[in-house]
Amino acid sequence: MQRAGGGGQAGKNVKDVRVQQRNKLLRMYDKCAVFESLDTGSCLVATRIKEGGTRDLQVLDRSLLPDYGGPSQVMPFEAIFGIYDLLSGSYVALVVESEPFVSVSAMLMRRAKKVLIVPLFRNGKVLSESKQRDENRYLQLLHMAFSEHQFFFSFTSDVTLTQQRIAKFSAKEMEQKHIYTRADPRFFWNSDVISDLTTCGADEWIVPFMSAHVEVRPECEVEGEKFTLLFISRRSRYRQGCRFTKRGIDEQGNVANFVETEQMLIFGDGKISSFVQVRGSIPVLWSSPVLMKYEPQGYLDANKARSIEYAEKHIDELLNQYADDKNHSGVIFINLVDQKKDQLKLGTFFKEVVETIQGRLHGYSLLYTWFDFHHETKGSYKNLSKLVDLVDEQFRAQRFFQKQANGTVTSWQIGVMRTNCMDNLDRTNVVQSLFARRSLLTQLGKLNAVPSSSSSGSSTGSVLDSPFKAFEKIYKTVWANNADAISMGYAGTGALKVDFTKTGKRTLVGMFNDGVNSVMRYYINNFTDGAKQDSIDLLLGNYHPDPSSPSPFTPRPGQETLSTNLIKGFVLMSIIFSALMLFSPSPHDSTSLIMHLLISIGVTSLVNMYIVYAVVKSGSKIGERIVFHPQLRPEPLPQK
Repeated sequence: MQRAGGGGQAGKNVKDVRVQQRNKLLRMYDKCAVFESLDTGSCLVATRIKEGGTRDLQVLDRSLLPDYGGPSQVMPFEAIFGIYDLLSGSYVALVVESEPFVSVSAMLMRRAKKVLIVPLFRNGKVLSESKQRDENRYLQLLHMAFSEHQFFFSFTSDVTLTQQRIAKFSAKEMEQKHIYTRADPRFFWNSDVISDLTTCGADEWIVPFMSAHVEVRPECEVEGEKFTLLFISRRSRYRQGCRFTKRGIDEQGNVANFVETEQMLIFGDGKISSFVQVRGSIPVLWSSPVLMKYEPQGYLDANKARSIEYAEKHIDELLNQYADDKNHSGVIFINLVDQKKDQLKLGTFFKEVVETIQGRLHGYSLLYTWFDFHHETKGSYKNLSKLVDLVDEQFRAQRFFQKQANGTVTSWQIGVMRTNCMDNLDRTNVVQSLFARRSLLTQLGKLNAVPSSSSSGSSTGSVLDSPFKAFEKIYKTVWANNADAISMGYAGTGALKVDFTKTGKRTLVGMFNDGVNSVMRYYINNFTDGAKQDSIDLLLGNYHPDPSSPSPFTPRPGQETLSTNLIKGFVLMSIIFSALMLFSPSPHDSTSLIMHLLISIGVTSLVNMYIVYAVVKSGSKIGERIVFHPQLRPEPLPQK
């Protein structure tokens, strides 16, 4: 991933502040811990009130600290991610190493490279053997969560906010408010695990972290116009999880795999323009739990009234964040699921929900477009031009955000496109890249220079490509990287269809890679996503270990391991092979012996392949026993 260079004098001034704020030390004593800023003299003191129990936090100036004696440990660090209360006591997650990632204009962003999880106090509560095993498991899950996420932060820039939202703050608000108070709660990943810092007024110590894909491409050029492309996909912390463990919507209106993607153009004269779109799971109550079936069955909750109630909250949130009732703007819903089987049921109900909520709205518009991606692109991806034609008028009406160097806003984006497929990954990324390209060319005033590729001729501009070959290569690579990053977070592998995103066409190599990734997803979704979901819930503070409760890691009734069943399968195949060899007629010579051996191997292999096929196609009781589900906050199936 390429990082941007310096961003002018304004960026340099802020950069100096950023470097100063990184100089911090953690001093650990027997009954307290002191976080000290070497530059400001501010100290955050954590004191243990009772052995293995609660703690007290207060902010003091360095000059007012009492004499705690000699510290048992001193650790330099850059930022506090959060505090976790486990079974033996409190732990603090510290960013001890980071790297500058974005330094362009007045925007400065760092990427966390190393996070340490250390006990807040030297002597924790003594645990029993079983509780210690649970404690070790919690720590393992936290380390897993930090290792599998890219976290970005800034001491001076609002990394969780789009350029348009930042522009809506007054200069007074920007001066008076701390960054964390302005942060978008959807993308403020450590919000719940720094609540104690908020309570004690430790504003200087609170740094918002976001999980995101960020990419910077400086020195882009289209027909002589030079600019930096800054690309940010912010992943929501709400209903956060894995592909089959988190689907649909919750009672607060939050949907799974919600991602806000902002594509920014930063020009040499200080002008900035951006285009924002979002993706997220179909906003109704549904799930598709894994039982080793390759395509798990989708369950739509029988209580449709609840789905409509929760979906209305979700749509209200989208309208509040992205739309403007004064311009009768709203949301363009692009649904890419198949019009058959379980996907047909989901898509049909989704349409009913949007139409129901549209009837209750005043001043806003909702456009629902169902485009069966797989059916429409079976012959050619050029058929995506049909989708552009369906929504082009509304898409153009939403415009984009643009701000001049002097701070004057010359264009506001009014409304947002919300795209989904089943997983909101592969198909969604392809379609989002098409509309992002059209917006970018519009911002540059180059859309009309591109010949029409629409079959009807009603839309201007190629939906698959542009004539600016050097930039097009950069653009496609950025969107392919985005596809892989979002897919890794939700499905555990790189994205499918990235060959099209990169080249504009499907290739044999791309299809082979899709096959490999599909097999990997099958294994990951069935056998490792349960633990990954647990790690996410612990990281975000959605789950709090309780020393007085039974262990959540106790295997469920009937639970078996994959290795045990592989051994059983090997024993079964050995019995079948031995029986074939034993009860077949005795061979008369070496040729017949070899033939008999090959037949036995072939029959055994066919039986093995049939069993595997049956399990993958339909699932089975075996699948119910060996699939690993989340243990900390398992979700019940929706009512059928």
